[in-house]
Order: sequence, then C-alpha cells, then structure tokens
Amino acid sequence: MPPLADASRNAPLGAAVLATALAGLLLHAGAGARACAQGAAPGSAAGGTPAASSSTTPPPPAPTTRLIDQQTLDAAAAGKTIGAVRIVTGNIFDPSRPDERRLLFRLVNRLHRTTRPEVIQHQLLFQPGDAFSPETVRESERLLRANRYLWDVAIHPVAEDAGKVDLEVLTRDVWTLQGGLDFRRAGGTNSTAFDLEDENVLGTGKDLQVARLSNVDRTSKLVRYRDPVLFGTRAQADLTFADNSDGDTRSLDVERPFYALDTRWAAGVAALHDRRIDPLYGGGDVLDRIRQQHDFFEVYGGLSPGLLDGVTQRFRAGFTYDRDLFGAVPGFAPPNAAAADRTLAYPWIGYEYVQDGFVTVRDFDRIQRTEDINLGRVLSARLGWSSALFGGDRSRWILTSAAAQGWAFGPRQILRLLGGLSGRLLGGRIENGVVNAALRYYRRTFGDGLLVAKASGDLAENLDLENQLLLGGDNGLRGYPLRYQAGDRRFLFSVEQRFYGSREYFHLVNLGAAAFFDAGRAWFVEAPPAFLALPGIQRRLLKDVGAGLRLGSSRSSGGSVVHLDVAFPLDRSRSIKAVQYLVTTSQTF
Repeated sequence: MPPLADASRNAPLGAAVLATALAGLLLHAGAGARACAQGAAPGSAAGGTPAASSSTTPPPPAPTTRLIDQQTLDAAAAGKTIGAVRIVTGNIFDPSRPDERRLLFRLVNRLHRTTRPEVIQHQLLFQPGDAFSPETVRESERLLRANRYLWDVAIHPVAEDAGKVDLEVLTRDVWTLQGGLDFRRAGGTNSTAFDLEDENVLGTGKDLQVARLSNVDRTSKLVRYRDPVLFGTRAQADLTFADNSDGDTRSLDVERPFYALDTRWAAGVAALHDRRIDPLYGGGDVLDRIRQQHDFFEVYGGLSPGLLDGVTQRFRAGFTYDRDLFGAVPGFAPPNAAAADRTLAYPWIGYEYVQDGFVTVRDFDRIQRTEDINLGRVLSARLGWSSALFGGDRSRWILTSAAAQGWAFGPRQILRLLGGLSGRLLGGRIENGVVNAALRYYRRTFGDGLLVAKASGDLAENLDLENQLLLGGDNGLRGYPLRYQAGDRRFLFSVEQRFYGSREYFHLVNLGAAAFFDAGRAWFVEAPPAFLALPGIQRRLLKDVGAGLRLGSSRSSGGSVVHLDVAFPLDRSRSIKAVQYLVTTSQTF
C-alpha cells in the first residue's frame, strides 16, 4: 500500500478551469474511464465530538499488514484516557516521495482541496477525556474507510504518559471531481453517461452530481445532492431530481441512522415520486412494456440499548405509504390495471440483531485496499399490516427479513451465508413472495490470489406485474445477452480465480486479472405469462467461461474497479454471439 500522503492543506479550487479538467481527466483515465481475514473485531462506540488539531507535518508511512499496531494499543489501553487527538489529512500525492514530485502531481495536489479536519473529527467515535478503547478506535477507522473520498485510514497512539494516550488520525484523499464520458457494455448492450460529480465538495464530504445517463431502458438527466453531516449533525440527506425519457423521478431521504454499533437512537423520513415505463423481458428481448407511477412515503424511529457483550439489538417502528398505478404503453398490450394497481398503507415494527464480528481484509473485493467485513450474525425482520383503516386498498400482512453469517477458517479461508424472505399475505394468498439464499467461499491460492466460489438461488410466487426474476449478461451470466432468461425460479453458480497485482502503474492504477466459469438458469415452475411463451429458452442450463483484466483506481473515487472481460457461451443458440465482450465499472473486483 502506498504511504499516506502529505498532510499539507491546499487552497480550494481556483480559476484554473482548464488545468482542473486536465488533471481530472488524467486521473479518470488512469482509473480506466471511471479485497484473508486479519485483526480483531471492532467494538463499542462512544458518542461525542472530539477535539482535534490539523498538522502540516508529513505522516509516517502506514504499516503494510495491519493499520493498527494491536500490541501497542492494548498495552496503552489499561486504565488510560485519551489525551490529544491529532488529525493529519493527506493529499492525493505525497511530495516527500521523489517519484510523486512531478509537476502534474503537484498541480493535482494544488487543485484538490483536502478533506477538512473537522469532517474527519465529526466521524470519530471518541474524544479527549474518553476511556481509551482499541475497539472504538478500529470502529472509527471502519466508519472513515466507508467514505469513497478517502483511500485509507490509520489511527495510532503517538505519545503516552502515566494516565493518558495521544492519538493521531492519518487519512489520504483521492481525486473526487469526476467528469467525462463513461461507457459500459454487458449482455450485448451499451450504456453511456456524461457525468460531472464531486464526492467531496471543497473538502466538506458533501456530494454533488449532474449527469446525463443512457441505458437500454431510458435516458435520464439527473441532479443529486448528498450531505452526510446535515447541519453539522449525525443526520444525512439525499435529494435526487431526474428528468427521464419515460417519466421523471423526485426523491428525498433525511435520516439520522444507527451509524455505529453503540448508537442508541435513529429516525428518518423518505419520500419518492417516480414515473417510468418498465420493460418486460424474455430471451433477451423486450416482449411487453407497462407504464408505472410509484409514490412512496415513510417515517420511522428506532431505539437500541447499545452494544452489550458484542451484540447490538435495534428496535424500529414506523409508517409506510406505498402506491403503484399502471397504464398501457402505445403499441403494447394493456395490463390488467384493476388487478395490478395497489395501495399499501401500514404501520410496522422492525427488529435488528448485529453481532460484532468485523475483520479487516485486503485484496478481497478491491485491489490494494483495506476492507471491513462482518463475519458475525446479522438478523433483521420487519412486519406491517396494511388496511383501509390507514388508506390501503386491501388488508394485507407485509413481511421483509434478512440474515447473514460468516466464518473464517484460519487466515486464508472465509465462508459467508446470506438469505432473505419478503412478501405480502392477502387472505391466505402470497403476493410478490421471494425467498433467496446465497453462499460465498473465499480461499487464498497461488500466493495472494483468491479463489471465489458463489452460489445463489431465488424462489418467487405471484410476483407483481413490474417485477421479474431475470438472468443474463448484466447480472452474473457473463456469456449471454442481458436479461436472457426469466422465471419464478433462478439459480446461479460462479467460480472465479482472482490475481492481484502489487504494483501501482503511473501512480494511478492497480492491475488485477480473473478467470471465471458461470452456470445458471431461470425458469417457471408453473405456466409463464402469455408474453413469455419461450419454452426452449427457459428449459436450458446455461454455462460460460471467460477471463478479464481489472483496473483499480488508486487515486480516484469514481468507479473503483473497471472490468474488461471476454466471455464464451457454452450453450449458445445461433442467435447468441460466440464471444461476448464486457466493459463495466464496479465498486468490487
């Protein structure tokens, strides 16, 4: 991992628009047009806002194995309190390294406003005077690493006396002003985007995006604003306005979440108005279209006793209004609107169980990045009752639930199980019922390479008109057209051998590679809808093999990993090309 960068604070973006654009495009292009277990689990969190100081002293290089010297932390913890907290915000390139003193790198540093120390300070779970806790330090690291505008984070003791320990918080920024044309190809179709976005506006951590997006379904002109520290509090805001070729979208989400394991309360409100035309697929082709208007409003509050014996339990209650109206699209068969339209209005209660089993990993789902995953047990459930008494059209029980559990078998193997169940119950009849389960197995091979095996399955019953279980090149079956098979049952198995490069090229890109095999099928147990009468397609188990390159951006926040894949379908018909080329961007390997 490159060392954390220079701590000097630079001026905000000036009038050098051309230089800014050039630097942004170079970083963007370097990213390709746009991560087994180590360490112990983070634990309890203490609220409050820490005092801190910024510094212009270049930070020391970060350790290459664990970001925290665990022995040092544990030795310092016994009976001590936190003294001073020193925050050092590093820039994109480190001028203390000879190979990062080039004119372009210095220019990028000057054009980039490093993250303000108070933004980092606000996210820490400790402050001077608190009892020193290695668990709280590690959870603070984890919260900071969740920000895409930071490459990595290290918090370590720098001084201690008989009763206190001083901490230093080291961060390194990445370039967050993204602009230009993005291209994606998967399943034989192209998607493009002209995007201007800054995920860390003037170092404040706020995100502003203006974009024109085009894919197989629609073209959208979009403006989005996200504020993770609304009015300097733990509240977050997300506003989106989109003018689409088939309708429009307006959304607002304001929430004070359970941001840490020991957070005691949460509350939120969300609203959405969305009009669109939904395509219905079979054999990779659009077989029908329906017009949909979706109106949604939800408000909730939550309480928690905090982190007790390594477990957090959270209790929520709220009210949801969810209405869907459907209409005909010219040239396509009209839907049965009387059967399809629905209005759900219901109070609900929810429960969440989170076991603290966080570990850090590296070269896992990202390249040369430190990641945090929870191998502890996580359970959630929500139950509501919609009735005319609250504004619903019929009386229904509404259930959603999810579960996850992970295990580490020594330092080189991880197994994760995930599952979920959701649906509605109307007079003994299941509506929009879905049960899903997934298994993911990770094993280190070929040194630091990673063998990843994934299996997932879905069972559905009486899906809503606009919902489909689809399988194709855009969601895991890489050798076939997008949305090629549809059904009320779906299965997908993939095995992938990943290789991670250790070098950083041009101080912009980390390389990786993968070889993969996919096999899957989507099918109907009962008679499919009339417009999906494609029995030959639905009966086949489909398989493909392929290989590809991965380009991981080391200095930019947008599109962490670019995938360049070639896939060969093994069960193709004459209508499917013998070679599928995929160009995609993702936050994972």
